[in-house]
Amino acid sequence: MSTLDHITQLGPHRPPRKQAGQGLGPRRIDGSALDVRAAAAFLGISEKAMRARVTRRLVPFRRLGERGRIVFLRAELEAFLSALDGCPLDEALANLRGDRQ
Repeated sequence: MSTLDHITQLGPHRPPRKQAGQGLGPRRIDGSALDVRAAAAFLGISEKAMRARVTRRLVPFRRLGERGRIVFLRAELEAFLSALDGCPLDEALANLRGDRQ
């Protein structure tokens, strides 16, 4: 009996059943590394807008693996937000207390 015949007799391969508590939806990355959906939510924009910013290289990102999955490092996104123009946290808190400079 050839190896192919032996495999055919075993039937189709099925992945193991998920354990209790494992997610049932698509794989997500949400921690110190973020996927597009989580990074978009973190910045308060849509996934489509996030992908457009990646295409134009307007946000820091990485490519992961052979297929080039887009991932974002939370620390880099936080630094990116901190570097944007606007009112920093210290100034905003001082303004709330009435300690205008």
